[in-house]
Amino acid sequence: MKNLLTITLFLCIAVCSAQTRLELTPQGFQSLELKSPDRPLDQLMELSKGWVPTFNKRGYDVSGVTENALTIEARNENAYHYYNVGVRYNCDIVYTLKVVFREDKTYMLNISVKEIYAENVLLKTTTVDFFTADGKLKDDFRDAKPSLENTINKVVKSFVNFINQK
Repeated sequence: MKNLLTITLFLCIAVCSAQTRLELTPQGFQSLELKSPDRPLDQLMELSKGWVPTFNKRGYDVSGVTENALTIEARNENAYHYYNVGVRYNCDIVYTLKVVFREDKTYMLNISVKEIYAENVLLKTTTVDFFTADGKLKDDFRDAKPSLENTINKVVKSFVNFINQK
């Protein structure tokens, strides 16, 4: 009986803490719609602005601020990596996170990779270049895609956890 209770508790915690994982597609990352915490809109906006400096230590920009939306642009170091001839290369990204709080107590997150840097040099590569014309992942980006997805999911998870705190 004790084991059954432990397993049930573990499964409940796993299901409750599960969050949709964003996956990179040829069109970018899908939008994410989540339930808003039970707080006034002005508090949600202030929490959103408060998250930015705590997560983005290397600079950020908050723009497009309205009464229910904002756009965050920030740089993330070592956002993804790839291997070439057994050598690991790390790339930085500049991402854009658009947050829109709705009246129906939900909010929408849209995240995209705006720029990619290697050793502080802006690359012409975009996330679209990770895929072939028919939407299949190129072999050269086999390591880059999962590591970039992990980074983007960490950004989103950090934001969601921050505004859901207390």
